[in-house]
Amino acid sequence: MTRFVRSRRLTDGPRRDKGPQLGILATIIAAAVVAAACGSVSLTPSPALSESTAGASGPSATTTILSSESTRAAVWGDFAFAADDIAAYYTTQGYTCASAQPSAKAPGFTVRRCQRTDENGRTRVIGLVTDQDGSLADAFASVKGKASETVLAPIDALDPLSGFLGATLGEAQGAALLTWLASHLGDAHAETMSGPITVATYTASQKDHATLHLEVANQAYLDVAPLGP
Repeated sequence: MTRFVRSRRLTDGPRRDKGPQLGILATIIAAAVVAAACGSVSLTPSPALSESTAGASGPSATTTILSSESTRAAVWGDFAFAADDIAAYYTTQGYTCASAQPSAKAPGFTVRRCQRTDENGRTRVIGLVTDQDGSLADAFASVKGKASETVLAPIDALDPLSGFLGATLGEAQGAALLTWLASHLGDAHAETMSGPITVATYTASQKDHATLHLEVANQAYLDVAPLGP
């Protein structure tokens, strides 16, 4: 794998109220899901969701809010949102999050997993891996088919996984990866780059296609652990 220089981290600033932050996440994730369903990489927040982003509205609301000085703390390291804010958003979507634990795969890192069973009986999982400073370094998501699905059709995992791209990388980077994800979801293992982030989709093994995975990581994580199951 080609190595790359770790990008500059922003220093921790005062934490924002989670209400506006979760509104931004909801806008980005909903737009990513709509784009995936339509086969498009153009993300346009709906007016209703945009109203939740601190009173802003219109297609550029998310970009405007994230680039303003008052939301500087929203950008953490190589990712668009802090791990705690991502976990808080998924909690509002019915996920149950376990407490953070030391990572068995990446020494010195901490992992927090959240899980829910969707309306189709499929198990959705997200994981957030943070470094010693509490900054997000790796994030993973998966969709596992119900008991009768020994092979999960990629289309059945595309919406939640494309939404996860927006939740971790932000609107622009998430949008740019949708075509790649749709093309490779279901592969045994495929990787690409998005700025300083390595993105991978994979299955548990060459023969096990009941669960489809997505993972995004920065160089700090890759220095100690590989992507994959």
